[in-house]
Amino acid sequence: MAAAPLPTAPSDRTRPSPGAGLAYLDRKRGIQQRREQHRDEALRIAETVDAEVRVLATAFRRLRPQAPQLTGQRPVQVLNATYLVADHRADDLALLTRTLRERTGVRIELSGPWVPYSFVGEV
Repeated sequence: MAAAPLPTAPSDRTRPSPGAGLAYLDRKRGIQQRREQHRDEALRIAETVDAEVRVLATAFRRLRPQAPQLTGQRPVQVLNATYLVADHRADDLALLTRTLRERTGVRIELSGPWVPYSFVGEV
């Protein structure tokens, strides 16, 4: 008659290594820190872009950034603004926009001219 096999301990391959939980949390913290740094940098660049474009504008308005679900694009919109720029400054605005794109590496959309209804006071 054969003896029943003794229960075996789980192999070392199924056990997490010592400190695995701490390493996991450190990775998660690192991911979160990089995400926050990226967001802060994007906001800093947006403020720079806004300040430089305002110099050319007669009037300006900052609008709520649109959600990616509305824009249909993956990148998160950081700055949504409209600037009232005189016709004779249009070339200056186009040049500034190109310069800012090259200097910052961010996507900047320039569109218009549009009807300046955003700048009309309340009636």
